[in-house]
Amino acid sequence: MADAKEAKKGVPEESGEAAVPKKSKGKLIILLVTALMVLGGGGFGVYQFVLKKPVENVEANVPEKTPKEKVDEVVGTMYPLQTFLVNIGDEEENRFLKTTLTLELDNDAVKDELDKRIAQVRDIILLQLSTKRFSDVRTVDGKYILREELLDKLNSILITGKIKNIYFTEFIVQ
Repeated sequence: MADAKEAKKGVPEESGEAAVPKKSKGKLIILLVTALMVLGGGGFGVYQFVLKKPVENVEANVPEKTPKEKVDEVVGTMYPLQTFLVNIGDEEENRFLKTTLTLELDNDAVKDELDKRIAQVRDIILLQLSTKRFSDVRTVDGKYILREELLDKLNSILITGKIKNIYFTEFIVQ
């Protein structure tokens, strides 16, 4: 009988018992890998959304600026000038230009310098305006060119800062 058992061991059985363990090992490995992936993903999700503390915003410690402070950063100090009235060169007719300007300054120290140099500032502006003809200032592009010319000339005499921009608050040509 022992010989019969040994003979049975060497000969593969045709019943489904021998084939089942081979298939279940492959399925078992696939199930284990899938379970590990699901558990790992779940653990990662719990860590990210439940256990992990949110990083503090670095800007949260900086005090917020008031709307006035925000505007002051964007818009510099304004320095209004008195109205200018000049004759402009035109071959066909006598014309005049009436304009009022406001200067935007990059710092408050420039305001004091402009107060001291107001005669120079007005002289530069009057001379530059009187060189213009009607055809030079009638278009928007002509006004932009005039603005740039005035900025260059005025900034060339300033020491404590610069004029950031010039605004025409009134501009009449007749």
